[in-house]
Amino acid sequence: MSGIMFERVGIVGLGLIGASFGLALRGRGVAGWVIGVDRDTEAIATARRRGAVDEGATDHAALEGADLVIVAVPPQSVVDAVLRAASVARPEAILLDVASVKGPIVRALEAALPEGARFVGGHPMAGTERRGGAAADAALLAGRPFLIIPTMRSDAGAVDAVRSLVRSLGMRPLLLDPGVHDAIVAQVSHVPYLLAVAAVNAAEDGALGLGGPAFEALRRVAGSPVELWVEICMHNREAILRSLGWVRDELDRLERALSEGGLAEVLTAARRRAGVGG
Repeated sequence: MSGIMFERVGIVGLGLIGASFGLALRGRGVAGWVIGVDRDTEAIATARRRGAVDEGATDHAALEGADLVIVAVPPQSVVDAVLRAASVARPEAILLDVASVKGPIVRALEAALPEGARFVGGHPMAGTERRGGAAADAALLAGRPFLIIPTMRSDAGAVDAVRSLVRSLGMRPLLLDPGVHDAIVAQVSHVPYLLAVAAVNAAEDGALGLGGPAFEALRRVAGSPVELWVEICMHNREAILRSLGWVRDELDRLERALSEGGLAEVLTAARRRAGVGG
């Protein structure tokens, strides 16, 4: 699927994900013109140099006339960025955020946006431990799930347009409730990051750098940006704490299996749930 879907697209936040969306939009010919907005002039320069945007600005006023605005900023800044975008974009523009926590954001925007605003929450299940537009890559998005989380006020046309957009970028759309989304990402994204942190912090100094591929993968994940992860974890704290409790139960089960027997059964169960037969 290709062809211009939106004439003028704004991207607020030109970090890893925002710039990757810019590369995907321009690379697939989905957007006629892409404007990047970021308070960091170096981020703008990097995005322009990489070809992620056609023009850049530090002021949200540059979004005037946009028919799609993708907000790719940390969770704490999403609500303000969406409200600013809504004040300058076209009245019928679709406002799409891509933060990895949805419940608090969707609730706040449901209450704060003016009547008729076409906001849809979204979350690409994609990324890397690297940060910034220099690490952006359209390939990060290709083939990945894109979770769509509308508010109670999101109109069906906007949701359908987002679904078509992400398909055109090579992603797999899936519609979810905000609470279900936050529970799922706690289990498959947020807690795995914290487990990587725990594994790296628990290793003796002499062991660091001597690990095999599995431990090196944990090290890469644990090296993700701290400021962003603090925001994510605090915004999704309840779901993360619940999921950590389940993980703690599984660690207790492993300890019992090591001391009392039955380890093979526990490991086999995980292997089967991982989709590996036998």
